[in-house]
Amino acid sequence: MEAGRIAERKCMSQDTSFSNAASPSAHEETWRQIEDVLDQISQSSRSTVTGEQFFAELLDGSIRTLAAIGGAIWLRQPEGLRLEYQVNLAATGLLSSGDDESSQEKQQIHQQLMERLAAGTESRAVAPQSGGIANGNGAAAGNANPTEFLLCCAPVIVGDESRGLIEIVQRPDVSPAACEGFLQFLKSVAVLASDFLRNSDLRTLQSEASLWNQFGEFSERIHKGLDIRAVASAIANEARPLIGCDRVTVAVRRGSRLRVEAVSGVDSIDRRADTIRAGEELIHRVARVREPVWHDDTVSSGDQKTSLPPQIEKPLNRYLDDSPVRILGVLPLVAVPGEEACGAIIVERFEGANAEQLRRRASVVARHSAAAVANSLQHSNLPLLWFLRLVSRMAWYLRLRQLPRTTVVLGLLAGIGFALAVVPADFAIEGRGELQPLQRRGIFASTDGVVSGLSEKLRTAKGKRISVHQSETLIELRSSSLEFEATRVSGELRTARQSLNTVEIQRRTTDDPAKEEDLAAEATELAVTIKGLQEQDAVLSKWKTELSLTSPIDGQVLTFDPVAVLENRPVRQGERLLQIADVAGPWIIEVRVADQNIGFVNDAVRELKPDLDVSFVVATSPEKTWTGKVRSIRRETTSNRDDGPTVLVTVDIDRSAIPDEILRPGATVIPHIHCGTRSVGFVWFHELIHAIRTKLLF
Repeated sequence: MEAGRIAERKCMSQDTSFSNAASPSAHEETWRQIEDVLDQISQSSRSTVTGEQFFAELLDGSIRTLAAIGGAIWLRQPEGLRLEYQVNLAATGLLSSGDDESSQEKQQIHQQLMERLAAGTESRAVAPQSGGIANGNGAAAGNANPTEFLLCCAPVIVGDESRGLIEIVQRPDVSPAACEGFLQFLKSVAVLASDFLRNSDLRTLQSEASLWNQFGEFSERIHKGLDIRAVASAIANEARPLIGCDRVTVAVRRGSRLRVEAVSGVDSIDRRADTIRAGEELIHRVARVREPVWHDDTVSSGDQKTSLPPQIEKPLNRYLDDSPVRILGVLPLVAVPGEEACGAIIVERFEGANAEQLRRRASVVARHSAAAVANSLQHSNLPLLWFLRLVSRMAWYLRLRQLPRTTVVLGLLAGIGFALAVVPADFAIEGRGELQPLQRRGIFASTDGVVSGLSEKLRTAKGKRISVHQSETLIELRSSSLEFEATRVSGELRTARQSLNTVEIQRRTTDDPAKEEDLAAEATELAVTIKGLQEQDAVLSKWKTELSLTSPIDGQVLTFDPVAVLENRPVRQGERLLQIADVAGPWIIEVRVADQNIGFVNDAVRELKPDLDVSFVVATSPEKTWTGKVRSIRRETTSNRDDGPTVLVTVDIDRSAIPDEILRPGATVIPHIHCGTRSVGFVWFHELIHAIRTKLLF
């Protein structure tokens, strides 16, 4: 208030100062305050603050500087002058919400006054309850100010256009000189307001220009191709940053349904996912009404728009159950008004607000996308499109300039095809093989037990090959259960024999015929028991002899380091403990042929000869090739983890032709079973032909 009085006194002086009685220091302080306020408003006008923030700072600073009662900022909109911001305007009675005619008439008169003042170019002051607009000297005409306060107003002009008005409500007892000072101050503030609006317009134009450039690039990218999947993927990924949302889902029409084809940021779509299924159902229902549907969870329930029909509300709620979305929009893509939607997009934002901007941008994206999707669908639905594409590509090769080259290329291809079909080549089937002695036997545990001893040969082998003879004892087993049974049977047998001797003595010493008859029966029973126990003892004795395991053939022990493997080891009946092989006798190759190739081998056996020729190399010596003959082909198929289903083919080899250092049991062999001759194309591509027959043609 003190600053306002000083300003008033300064305006009353001849040099337009606010006071002629204040001290020079008070004048300087007042002007410094005014300059600070104007500097602060000037800085804000060049910044990027919002219009609400700027006008609040402008109006608050002006009211504080002029010690005014209140004020308002009016901005021109397409529908007319609109109140943008106000401070304490209710004190004038202009914002009363009463329904009485006098209040409404006062507001209407005040609105007309603001319209006339905003249409001018000069600052004006309107006296309270005056008959018109007053200049700085108080001249007035026409009833215009219905309030009891002095209204100081300055239009905000940008270029040659009036964009608004600054209104300050002052006390009615202000002198003409102070009023003139107020108007000069408001004129300066209005210039700063026009600077802010000009800068804001420039930023808006730059933002809109950048946005429309982005929309132009978006339109180019989605119209580049006619493949519907590529177009849908481009729409989903390019529209997400353009709209400013978190996810965009694009669906296109497939028959009578709308099918999701692309989701932003996702390479492949899981069509069994609940979100995809619920989204397709929601899109299908919205596409029927051909109008966008929006859901905004950022506003209160009282501000929500009108309720949706049940056929849309139910699938919308199901979709919202699976998606943590705050703002959701479903926009049908209608290329031609009146026709059914060719697709639809779902726009989702998980956090944030500003739904109005999201809707505007999504609507523009939907208009651009509708044409691209419609063109792609129309192109994709052309009959025999694949044939037309092929003809279009082949037409280039049939041009007159390209015809000689095309003829040469076709001739080469025909020659290569003829050679592949006619030129014969050796047809050989590969497999995985192992060198093995023909005669191999295993030593198996005769009963459950523990290895109690090994022969001296096995103990002194130390990694060397051990030669053994047939029936030579190699392993001793000990069975606790067998020993227990042998002890039990032996004890029971001794007891039975003693009982029998006692009965026989009693029979010889008794004179009672009846007792003698009972003793005779008991003796017979004991004799039978003794016989059974003797038979059990014989069986147990035989089992004891079987605890000594002998070599079934003459040969060498193939098991490596038998002492480390077997000594004091518990074993189970039937478990193989050692393997013996006659390495000095015949050798064979055990070849595992893939199940899909064994048919060629069987055909060659029937058509050519039973003992097909086999060539092979040993993995440890691949520089030399040896030969063999097919001995037998097993009839059953076995499967293992490495090779899959295979059939075992046994091959005889000439043992004398192969050096002893190469003949190692289990050595890897790469064999080729020769199955006659076939065309070179079949030899090279028989596996591909088999795959086509089984995977594509079957």
